[in-house]
Amino acid sequence: MKKIKWIFNMKNVYMISLIYFFLGYFYPSFFKINNIYTYLKEYLGIYEKLLWIFLAGYGFSMFMKNPNKRVVLKTRLIFLIILGVATGYLYLLNNLKELNEVSMEKIQEFVIQVGLLNINLGYIELYTFLKILPKVRVDIFTGGLIFLIFISLVVICGKMIRKSILSIINFFRRIINHVKEQRRLKAEKIRMEKQAKLEKDIYDEICNIQKIYQEKDILEEEKDLIIETTTNEILEDEIFEPLLEETEVEEFEEKIEEEIDNSNEISDEKAERKEERNDISIQIS
Repeated sequence: MKKIKWIFNMKNVYMISLIYFFLGYFYPSFFKINNIYTYLKEYLGIYEKLLWIFLAGYGFSMFMKNPNKRVVLKTRLIFLIILGVATGYLYLLNNLKELNEVSMEKIQEFVIQVGLLNINLGYIELYTFLKILPKVRVDIFTGGLIFLIFISLVVICGKMIRKSILSIINFFRRIINHVKEQRRLKAEKIRMEKQAKLEKDIYDEICNIQKIYQEKDILEEEKDLIIETTTNEILEDEIFEPLLEETEVEEFEEKIEEEIDNSNEISDEKAERKEERNDISIQIS
């Protein structure tokens, strides 16, 4: 029973069928004998490759344990098909701009030529395009296709786009932060230079003030020394002046005494001369 359940398990049946499908391209199989691959190529054209990607991706999603990731992968596979079909429609619309004829027959012939000969879009793509084109305005149809392509790209490459956008944002953020850091460093450097200059000016000012005070102290010391010297000289003069006066008085007194003595001596000599003269006159008489 377990083997039967394993064989008829949905995952295993799908994977066995998928392997058989891909092996049919290389080896004789039911699909190859009945020209299934030829029909696929004619009706799907280049979208046959998208079918391979879809089938392989869907099989891979069956073995994913995380249900959220499984749903995301299936959604991306569906939007991959939408992206391919919308791109094919937009390619045909872009080539229709070269066509000057507006008749439906000419448009059909041109679409078949471009869609099958230039690029094999397949019968299904061309048939649906020719059915939709007459019923929708070209500008609305083009806008809708561009919107579908944009949405499909966002869904398929959402994570990659988000990482790319975040990388771009982080890149510009790093540049902005680098510029801000450079500006901050420059401002800090200017501030430090100004602060250093201010400190130097303050230091020079303090040195000048100290020098002025030192000179002032020296001048005051010199002034005090001069005053002290002058005071000492004055005091010495005041002390020695009386002594000088006393000496002068004594010398004056001595001079007076000497003069008196001299005058006395002179008067004595005169007196003696007189007496001698008197004696001589007495003798003569």
